[in-house]
Amino acid sequence: MIGELLPLALGNLARARGRLIMTAGGVLVGTAAVVLLIALTFGLQRSAEKSIGENASLTEIDVYPNWGREMNENLPQLTVEAVRQFWQVPGVEVVIPMVNLQGGELLAGDYTGWGNIMGIDPALLPYLGLELTEGTLSLGPGQGLLGPRVGDNFFDPSSEEWEPVQVDLMNTPFEVRLFQYNSPTPSERKVELELTGTFREGTSFDYAILMPVRDVMAWNEWITGQEADPETFVYDRVVVRATSRETSQDVSEAIRDLGYATGGIGDYLNALNNFFATMRVMLGGVGAVALLVAAFGVANTMTMAILERTKEIGLMKAIGATDRDVLTVFLIEAGLVGLAGGLAGVGLSLFLQNVINQAVQNAPQGDSPALIFLPFDTSQIGGSLIVIPAELTVLAVVLATLVGVGAGFYPALRAAHLPPVTALKQE
Repeated sequence: MIGELLPLALGNLARARGRLIMTAGGVLVGTAAVVLLIALTFGLQRSAEKSIGENASLTEIDVYPNWGREMNENLPQLTVEAVRQFWQVPGVEVVIPMVNLQGGELLAGDYTGWGNIMGIDPALLPYLGLELTEGTLSLGPGQGLLGPRVGDNFFDPSSEEWEPVQVDLMNTPFEVRLFQYNSPTPSERKVELELTGTFREGTSFDYAILMPVRDVMAWNEWITGQEADPETFVYDRVVVRATSRETSQDVSEAIRDLGYATGGIGDYLNALNNFFATMRVMLGGVGAVALLVAAFGVANTMTMAILERTKEIGLMKAIGATDRDVLTVFLIEAGLVGLAGGLAGVGLSLFLQNVINQAVQNAPQGDSPALIFLPFDTSQIGGSLIVIPAELTVLAVVLATLVGVGAGFYPALRAAHLPPVTALKQE
């Protein structure tokens, strides 16, 4: 039946080409608005993700006690048993417990500085995803790996005014001064530290010095005057590495279910993706308003077509056409109007995508006035401010067709219910 009615519907539309073009034009504008606004969110999301990077930090989860819980509850601590629990969570690749030095400062010549000295199992170093700018990724007794910003934290203690001093620690001899604060007679101790390398900037360890965990624990025992008890020992920081970016959210939720709090770039990225998902819905809704306006145009066009072809409808029914046949013809016409407008709208969107992306790609970098409207460096997006996935084009065409069918349903229903005698009497 559709095969017989489709040529009839096409012929009816061809008789009113001007009206078809104008009505489909409204659908074109609505479809293009929906596609471009949603595509803009995809481009902005890709830019934001590229600014974060695609390195191993995206699967890194920081675990710490949940201080937001009720104070009268016993907070789960980062104990040895807790580390064993984290290893059992599905999706965990590795668990990296760390210990902070509990007191001390850095001495480099006449300058004094600070760095967060952290102890780690040397065997777990490769799982941190650190890239070195110089040296080797290894730790032995009395050795350390330098964060790229530690050298920025020095000053001259003899100066009357505090002024930061930058020290190249890889090429400047330095030592760590420890303070024993629990002793009846406070004392200090200086220890030398050999640096084996410096890792690249952009991680959570930029202001840290990584050392073997046994060295840091030994120094802490001297500082506090107490020997570490394996039964009650608590780590200062635990980093959990998920097997992939996709599993990091599930791992975070599983650890939170154990009573701990989590953080890290992976959680931030998930929040960012949720934000853009909400933004997509909002901007898609704005574009849908244009489609809604186009729907009124389709409904108006179909209503006018029925008024003009009332006698023709009566003749169709007189020679045997059923209400269903008449309804189907007009719904096909309305759907074809939506389909034509949707295809044209997607084509226009793809054209504008190329024009806009080419303009952004060819725009001068830096502080050029031409790029004031962009809140980021255009080099981050690689000329892809507008990103139109293939699924979005298919969805847009289907949506435009459904809008056409929906808008034409009531006029088509009126046409189907016209009594043949009344329709044939219409002049």
